[in-house]
Amino acid sequence: MSQPITIATSLAPGKDVKIQKEAVNSWHRLGFVVISINCAEEIAVLKSSFPEIEFIEVARDARQQFGKPYIYFDDILACLWERESSLCGIVNSDICFLKHEFYSFLTKEGRDSFIYGSRIDISTFNHVNGRVIQDGFDYFFFDRKVIAAYPASQFCIGMPCWDYWAVLSPLFLGVAVKKVMTAHAYHIIHKVNWNNTISSRLFHELLHHIKPLSAVAASANYMLSFIDRYSLKLNLQSEGGSRKQLQNLLPQIKKVLTKGDIQGEIIDELLFLRRK
Repeated sequence: MSQPITIATSLAPGKDVKIQKEAVNSWHRLGFVVISINCAEEIAVLKSSFPEIEFIEVARDARQQFGKPYIYFDDILACLWERESSLCGIVNSDICFLKHEFYSFLTKEGRDSFIYGSRIDISTFNHVNGRVIQDGFDYFFFDRKVIAAYPASQFCIGMPCWDYWAVLSPLFLGVAVKKVMTAHAYHIIHKVNWNNTISSRLFHELLHHIKPLSAVAASANYMLSFIDRYSLKLNLQSEGGSRKQLQNLLPQIKKVLTKGDIQGEIIDELLFLRRK
């Protein structure tokens, strides 16, 4: 029997604990195993509120860079690599999954693939007609082998641009990328205080790895349209994309040699740089 799908998140003491408990409970109801990756101080605060969660303490966090102990995306991947689950996920801690068929959909579509989706913002779980957030992504599931697609980076879960990075890196290795179109991932609206300086800094971190080859490509809108162009759109009730559909969507990747131990891969107007 295969191991259950593991979701990694980073529960936050500063967020509404009740909403995060709703989210975690929704994952457990569907059959997921849940781990939360945090610094020692946060684990001490959170553990009594989430006795059913396995907490994993990290040796570092991003408080010096960003003022709070955000967890590095790379460290979450490292924790998932150590698990026995062949399918893994990373989900923001306040996202509730409300469709029971989501788990079986992942087991069917997840092999050799990367699956992601956007949230629906709502004011209460009693009324789930809300707005789909089109300019970002809140959950990601993937074959454990996909972890090898990611070079080292400075992105953190809960900060800008990590969601773009999560999807873009597999695309440049030719992994089948699939977007869930069914409304099933819900999020209670709350105030968000974005720091424009940090957002700009992290977008430049993205451009450090993914070089635009034109002025048009050097924008978040281009990145979003690029991701959308090469994502197979699926509904939870669908039979999945045909092999032909997937083949048609897989981008033409041009490999180019660059200096030293850096290799480049070009798709359209973007050059992805990775160490050999």
